[in-house]
Amino acid sequence: MQLHAFLKSRRAQLGLSLRATAAGCGVDPAHLSRVEAGSAPASDALLERLADVLSVPLDELLLVAGRVPPSLRRLVERDPHQVAAALNDLAGMMVAEPGESYGGPVLGGPTERSIEDGFPFEHLSEIAEVESWRKEVWRPVYHTHKWWAQRLGSVFRAVILGCTTPKGTAVMDLYASAVKLPGPVIFDPFMGSGTTVGEAHKLGCTVIGRDINPVAWRAVRTALAPIDRTRLLALFAQLEATVAPELRALHTSRDGAGEPCDVLYWFWVKQLDCPDCGLAVDLFSSRVFAKHAYVKKYPKVQLICPQCDEVFASDFTNTRAICPACRQGFDPHAGPAAGAHADCGGCGTRFAIAKTARTRGVPPRHRLYAKLVLRTDGSKAYLRATPADAAAYAAAGTRLRDLDLPQPRVEIQSGYNTRQVLNYGYTRWDQFFNDRQLLGIGLLSRAIGDLPAGAERDALFVLLSGVLEFNNLFASYKGEGTGAVRHMFSHHVLKPERTPIEANLWGTSKSSGSFLNLFQSRLLRAVDYKAAPFELALDDTGGKRAGRKVFGKSRPMGAQILDAWPPTGLAPGAVYLSCGDSSATDIPDRTVDAVVTDPPFYDNVHYSELADFFHVWQRLWFGEDAPESAATTRHPGEVQDTESSRFAGKLQGVFAECHRVLKDDGLLVFSYHHSREDGWTAVAAAVLEAGFKLVQIQPVKAEMSVAMPKLAAKSPIDLDVLMVCRKAAADRRPVIAIAAAMDRALAAAETKVRRFNDTERRLSLNDVRIIVYSQALVELCAGRRPSEVLAAFEESLNQCAAISQGLFAGQDDRPRRDVAQATGLPVQASLF
Repeated sequence: MQLHAFLKSRRAQLGLSLRATAAGCGVDPAHLSRVEAGSAPASDALLERLADVLSVPLDELLLVAGRVPPSLRRLVERDPHQVAAALNDLAGMMVAEPGESYGGPVLGGPTERSIEDGFPFEHLSEIAEVESWRKEVWRPVYHTHKWWAQRLGSVFRAVILGCTTPKGTAVMDLYASAVKLPGPVIFDPFMGSGTTVGEAHKLGCTVIGRDINPVAWRAVRTALAPIDRTRLLALFAQLEATVAPELRALHTSRDGAGEPCDVLYWFWVKQLDCPDCGLAVDLFSSRVFAKHAYVKKYPKVQLICPQCDEVFASDFTNTRAICPACRQGFDPHAGPAAGAHADCGGCGTRFAIAKTARTRGVPPRHRLYAKLVLRTDGSKAYLRATPADAAAYAAAGTRLRDLDLPQPRVEIQSGYNTRQVLNYGYTRWDQFFNDRQLLGIGLLSRAIGDLPAGAERDALFVLLSGVLEFNNLFASYKGEGTGAVRHMFSHHVLKPERTPIEANLWGTSKSSGSFLNLFQSRLLRAVDYKAAPFELALDDTGGKRAGRKVFGKSRPMGAQILDAWPPTGLAPGAVYLSCGDSSATDIPDRTVDAVVTDPPFYDNVHYSELADFFHVWQRLWFGEDAPESAATTRHPGEVQDTESSRFAGKLQGVFAECHRVLKDDGLLVFSYHHSREDGWTAVAAAVLEAGFKLVQIQPVKAEMSVAMPKLAAKSPIDLDVLMVCRKAAADRRPVIAIAAAMDRALAAAETKVRRFNDTERRLSLNDVRIIVYSQALVELCAGRRPSEVLAAFEESLNQCAAISQGLFAGQDDRPRRDVAQATGLPVQASLF
């Protein structure tokens, strides 16, 4: 775009008149008119003023004008050859245009696909291992908002390629190549955070995504919708100029010298009255309220005195501390709360915390006791909270009530993941926040609502929804040395936090979990990734595997999202996303080439019960006509249940719909793992009763190895199994005896375990077990009716357990690779 057209377009986008723009630049409107007409040149000085008025980076404006920015000019003078090479590389990154072909068609007829034979899962797992440590860095587009069990983009890119290429294809070579598939239709009925639909979209597929939960649906819409980066930055700048000063003022205080300062974090503690004497008891389990993430290396900690509330530093190894203010001695590692009980410091009564909270019928009170401030010179200090801080908080509460801002006064329904908070006296979702947090959220959401409507404003609302995860009374302090705020879903449950942290909502340059911080690290990073997607490749240097970004292998992301099935059908490359029960869709019969998905686990995280935390806010912001209009995301058709047969029935309903819309030679591929036998019988029943047969399985690296649910397991599962299914009528394998089928299962499972061992990956017992169970199902499905398969599988469970134990014990005695080496941090970018 030429400069004069760019200036006129940008001014119109911001709603600025020519006269107002000229006044802002200090030039005559007639001169600016000639510049916009292309009849007069713009000086560097005018471009500098225009960059400020139009909220455009100066370097970008200079490049549009055909001039080299000063920062690049110095590089050109020093090394013109290297700059020219880098610009050529940049051109390679941006060559991916939506209409451009990346190579010949690779989908070929009703043949056996590469995912059914020879799929390189062990090599793919090497890449997936690195991605799993920093998923938000390697696939930022799927991490603009919280969702649970977010799967790995590298795995699903390879799965889609494996579903759409014939047997014998070198999938990993194709994975690292510039590929554009000729429009195969890929459907994900459980799209979650959007990994399947996003990877399929990058590969040029026609994409259908559906999820029963509106929080997931809206996050994926934001991920895939075209977002104008310049307009997004302009809207953010508008927020920064209008509401940001007001939000920052809510988090100001004075430091120990009486100088004004920003507050990064406020520290609160829950209080309950002793049921015997009525004394207020702080629910501290320790008087250490702040420590470094690597406390053994950095042992300095912050303590609060139990006698006078003085805040002071100590060493983590100290078992005795003396308060410098009141000389009180105490054990810094002990507190009134221990486990499920607390001790009253007045009468000595020990009482049950949850029972006492439940008896009150309201959540526990909170007491402000400390703050971490950011001084004007950039230094930080932990200080005790002052009466002035308490007065400022009270004033925020008064203003909240005066403004009457919208709040989600919605009742929390009882459920598997909500019982714990109900037992603490929480009954409404707005009770998860204190008055200052509610005020800040209300002011910011109102300011976003005043912005011009469009995809960019919607993205800012979705960003604010994600920010809530870090700005509530269930968030806690991780300490220095890492992201300071531990978000409320770190344990995949709604766990009442006894010592919550209140973060600075707008944020500073040193903040964690703030709107400013996440705008840069989540939203802008996702927008930039969509413009120039990259793949993850590995460099092996000195025995350590590090990831590098490889550009130019996928087309840019972003398409107009269809909300209903078009009368003429989906055009090649179209994106159709819907919110609703995936057991009943408007997709015509035999339309889909492959169903690729990751269904929920029946006894794990109940997504809707947790997603309601975000949903109750989103329904305030997006209006009553959107899917958010219902008071809860819970739905009778949600595939989630603690009882295996009910779970199997719901999953069967979705798989039966997949059977209807799938072409006769199409594949159903879904990722799954479970440590219990009933988890396998449930999923087998769902697959078989829906009219499918399991024809192959491919084990592959799953989510991050140190995820909290895995750390809590005795034998953690580090793998997912890709369950490859065909319509029963398309599976013509002959039936063989159960004993012969189990021999085949043993041989196939042993080969797959050994393939992992050959890459120095030693599997846990449960990893081996899921390979054996799923491989047994593959062999037993051949030639048998559903009831016969299930009966044979039940009969073989003891043998599966014995095979698993034998394969686990017989693995090569090689040290398992230190996964801490695979940090997943990008070390370089490459175009090759």
